[in-house]
Amino acid sequence: MKNIILLPLALLSFFFAGCDVESPMDKDLYPQKVYIVGASDKIIDRDLNIGNFPDTVSISVAVSGSRLSSQDVLVTLGEDKDAVATYDFKNLSALVTQYRKIADGIYSYPSNNLTIKAGQVYNTFPIYITPTTFHCDSLYMLPLKLTSTSAYTLTKTDTVALVRINMVNKFSGLYYMYGVIRNTTNVKDSVVYKMARNLKATDNGTTIRMYHYKNEFVQGDVTDYRPSSTFKITVNADNTLSFATWKDFPIIAGGGKYYPDLKLYDIWYTFTENGVIKKTFGYLYKARTTSEEQRLVDNWIEEHPLGK
Repeated sequence: MKNIILLPLALLSFFFAGCDVESPMDKDLYPQKVYIVGASDKIIDRDLNIGNFPDTVSISVAVSGSRLSSQDVLVTLGEDKDAVATYDFKNLSALVTQYRKIADGIYSYPSNNLTIKAGQVYNTFPIYITPTTFHCDSLYMLPLKLTSTSAYTLTKTDTVALVRINMVNKFSGLYYMYGVIRNTTNVKDSVVYKMARNLKATDNGTTIRMYHYKNEFVQGDVTDYRPSSTFKITVNADNTLSFATWKDFPIIAGGGKYYPDLKLYDIWYTFTENGVIKKTFGYLYKARTTSEEQRLVDNWIEEHPLGK
């Protein structure tokens, strides 16, 4: 009987002793630090819609740690003026286009400070940019850095971020051209082709630049086809298309229609090549992420054969 009574007492004593053991989550398992999210990769990519005046991009600033912050953290951001030039020198050949810092006067911050509230992990820092002077073949960065924090400490490695600006509009992106190039006086002189085309946002929110049949320019290429092989397509309010040369491509006329639901251009344009007038016509459709999305495009193209 004595043994039966002592056993529950021993279990009870063990229970109360266990209550005195500190939970790992009651203390910081590692020091809390303030950092720019993504700065460990040095470059943070952000899309800038050149159709918006201005457009807003943002970065996130966070507090690391095993527990949520128990206090508001006021963080101040500034710029590292030499960071872009340093990146170019260390990472790019002198033969390729260099990154440039966005010029003063076309971007602004609503404030140089942001507050990460107690109980929150991060907050965002907005940047307003008006891309009126941006050129689609230039490369732009904004070098941001953390300069101070009201609580905890700044990390040593993730406090500077190069925000790389990618110019876009709702008509730009990776597309595929399925088309025909035909001699207007000899229909047997025709080429059927399918190739990727990177439609670059330019001028405004409704215009893109496209390459003709030649391969697209890649940084470091000996031959630059941009002046002689590119043209602009503008999507009008009624989704009809207008064409114009970029610089030296000898385009004569062009037209067609944009189908927003399919993200597909039905295009045609005429141009001269070695004194011969040729016509290109076909379908330009945005790259799809799923086989079902691609099937819908393929079905549409099958129902609208080229040249019909």
